[in-house]
Amino acid sequence: MDVHSEFLKRFLQHESDLKAFIGSLVRDPHARDDLFQDVALVLWEKYSSYDPARSFGAWARGIAGKRIMQRWEREGRVPLPFSPRSIEAIADAYERTASSAFDRAGALELCLERLPRRSRHLLTLRYEESLTLNEIAVRLGGTLDAVHKALSRIRSRLQECVQKRLASQWSM
Repeated sequence: MDVHSEFLKRFLQHESDLKAFIGSLVRDPHARDDLFQDVALVLWEKYSSYDPARSFGAWARGIAGKRIMQRWEREGRVPLPFSPRSIEAIADAYERTASSAFDRAGALELCLERLPRRSRHLLTLRYEESLTLNEIAVRLGGTLDAVHKALSRIRSRLQECVQKRLASQWSM
């Protein structure tokens, strides 16, 4: 994969997170958009110095935080809405939350794969096809109560599986 494609892939994976991070610090929508474009350009220009062993999202948020501070200083905003330490703390908290969500999503995916085919089918009907419990019961020729109980058991099983997977990750 060439450098351009590699950058684009990483950038697009983190685009919405980066926008959310900038939006959490900059309230003006026009300034937010300008900063996002500025940060995207800086990320592209500095991509050759990016260390792939680090999180691209954390690297991008670090650059975004610096650009936000520079903009506030240039505009003469005194006092600054957030100190550099505050921005760093927000970026750190964001990284912990994002990696936690990523861990949970990965665990859920593995747990879903281990469900019996019938259970996955029920989940597909409910959450992908957005059928009501009654519609599922009619389609499967069962009762509303049976569908409700089956989905409750599946959700409980998934929750337990995800919790076990996450606990085993943290104990490693």
